[in-house]
Amino acid sequence: MKKISFILMALISFSLCAMADDKTDVLTTFDNYVNDANSYKTTIPDYYIKNAKIIRVVNKKQGGQASVVIPFDRYLKELEGHSKIAKTVGYKNRYENRKIAQVGSDYKVSAIRIPRNDKTGLPTHFVFTKVGNGWKIKEESMETNVQMFLNAK
Repeated sequence: MKKISFILMALISFSLCAMADDKTDVLTTFDNYVNDANSYKTTIPDYYIKNAKIIRVVNKKQGGQASVVIPFDRYLKELEGHSKIAKTVGYKNRYENRKIAQVGSDYKVSAIRIPRNDKTGLPTHFVFTKVGNGWKIKEESMETNVQMFLNAK
């Protein structure tokens, strides 16, 4: 009986350590992503799985919100083009009040995204999934005041 109890305790301890390591790895990947994005690295697409879900939740000027899913291939093209403009004007995002939660075998990192000129920030989340030995973004959702996303439907 003592052996069974010991084995169960060992398995539980191992599972908790693995989960803690996964959270640490996901948050490290997220921090690397933020640093690379704010440095305008060309490797940003490598942080995503193929055909990741990109969502923009637009705060409409007339009130309310609209959720727009951006096709991943279009997102990559716009990312490449917009990064040149962003670099020129020094656009960067800060992420505050970061929280992480396990969702099935994935992890969801939620935060308040504070764009360059914003004072209050906007909700955002990233869902990371395990790919090989690392973590990649499979879903990105950002609230935004940018109205041009409404034309993407």
